[in-house]
Amino acid sequence: MSSMKWPDAIDSYLRDQRQYGRINSENTTRAYRSTLLLHAEDTPDGPVEAGREDIKRTLARWETPNTQTRAHSVMMSFYDWLCMEGHRETNPARQVRKAKRRTPSVYRLTRQETQALIEACETVRERRVILLGLCTGARNGELHQFQGRHFSREGYVWFSPDITKGKTERWTPVLPELEPVVADIRATVPSDHYVIASYRRGGGERDPTYPTNRVTIGRIVKAVARRAGIAANVYPHMLRHAYGDHIAKHAGLRAAQALMGHASVQTTASVYVDRPDLDELSSSVRGLRYTSDAPRLTLARGDESAARWEAEAEIALSAYLRY
Repeated sequence: MSSMKWPDAIDSYLRDQRQYGRINSENTTRAYRSTLLLHAEDTPDGPVEAGREDIKRTLARWETPNTQTRAHSVMMSFYDWLCMEGHRETNPARQVRKAKRRTPSVYRLTRQETQALIEACETVRERRVILLGLCTGARNGELHQFQGRHFSREGYVWFSPDITKGKTERWTPVLPELEPVVADIRATVPSDHYVIASYRRGGGERDPTYPTNRVTIGRIVKAVARRAGIAANVYPHMLRHAYGDHIAKHAGLRAAQALMGHASVQTTASVYVDRPDLDELSSSVRGLRYTSDAPRLTLARGDESAARWEAEAEIALSAYLRY
């Protein structure tokens, strides 16, 4: 099989991954294909002849270790498939040490900021975007695909497999803040119409049969955040993080995993449980201070022993501060 060409290998690999449910979206397919096409440029002799130096050459295309790790995982999966199909005996990607991932810096909204976001909403469209993000943990890709059918069951929001990451169905109970928004959706949005509809081309009216795009949802979130006085760059996924922070502490790890739609409970634990959020940190240090509010000792006239003790204490403190 040494004559196997890159285009055929990539197409066969992606087809098998989709067939067996390891890749479930067009975005993931494009990301995998893009990585493997770059790797093909670095390995002109073909996938069967590739070695560990070819893997290193491709990984060197990216500076950040997190991006290198993602690309490395794609190549390991690809060469595992080649080995299982009998095209190779070894996996060169597994002969290269993985880059050490860095914990990404993620701005997390406090409860005060989430309340400010809710209060800053001015239109029905803004309330739907902000409240559905904050109260269901919906991803941007799920937000813009919500239809009336996803709210047909009273008291719940349905994440159908056709809109979720990984094609995994989930249900989330309607929180009190979301109840007015859901009631409005149930009353005004037919089953096959989109909750956050797009505008018709060339006109100011919305077309409920076509969803708005992810970029527009991002702009809505940013506009509401500016109005709420939040200086940070707020984007839609931060609404999901706010929901995860809130629900993980209240409902527990297993319930939070189901509500967030995580495939692994370790993901839920590492992102939302293992480290305290900003509200918890604020509560933990409430009342802590370096200076005391206790009144200074008032000495009675003629109390020489007390005066001498206070003078010696001040001298000792001054010496300590100089040290």
